[in-house]
Amino acid sequence: MIVRLVWRLAQLGVVVFVITFVAVLMAERYALSTYTAERMGRVDALIVLGGGVDPDYVLNYVGRERADTAAEVLRAGRAEVAIFTGTFERVDRPEGEAGLMRNRVSASGIDTTRLFLEPAARTTLENLRFSFVLAEAQGNRSFAIVTDAYHLPRALALASLLGRENVTGVASEGLDEHGAVTRFAFLAREAMAWWYNLGKAAAWTVLGLAGVEESARGEWII
Repeated sequence: MIVRLVWRLAQLGVVVFVITFVAVLMAERYALSTYTAERMGRVDALIVLGGGVDPDYVLNYVGRERADTAAEVLRAGRAEVAIFTGTFERVDRPEGEAGLMRNRVSASGIDTTRLFLEPAARTTLENLRFSFVLAEAQGNRSFAIVTDAYHLPRALALASLLGRENVTGVASEGLDEHGAVTRFAFLAREAMAWWYNLGKAAAWTVLGLAGVEESARGEWII
């Protein structure tokens, strides 16, 4: 009986994963065709989400693509400033991956006075929460989130969860050129993240209905 139950649950898990994976794939295709730098309107600030670093603490290709997309938007005058968000654990590099992205954009010729850091966030939810607070303190009221197309739908959903409605997105080029195995790994991780973040969203909403302030919720839900 127990073995049969475990087998049924495993089958259900596979079905749910496949359905979610296909949904992520479709959402990525939609983001690539809809949230392009050429089609976006002007916004006050970009929020550029960290994409990770390689073992030698240089930006991985995901981070490089996001930084290059931000530079393109800034160069075209579609945003005045950019906030780069993301961290990693290394004492001698306290600026984290946010600083690495900013350095790459600065090296492309963008004035550093337009580039700001949020180097403390560890998750997408924190990326957005911390960056919105920083951007709004500077007087910015409209935003575009820069991230990979596969990640953008979830980021926009989390922005809505945080109550920020004047937000659009700019999708990086995507993973097509990086091989089937790498592409599958990123999309599979994103499929699992959808369910994990659904749990976060439910907890966030319940605590909000209970009257818990955003800052306090953020201490419990990262």
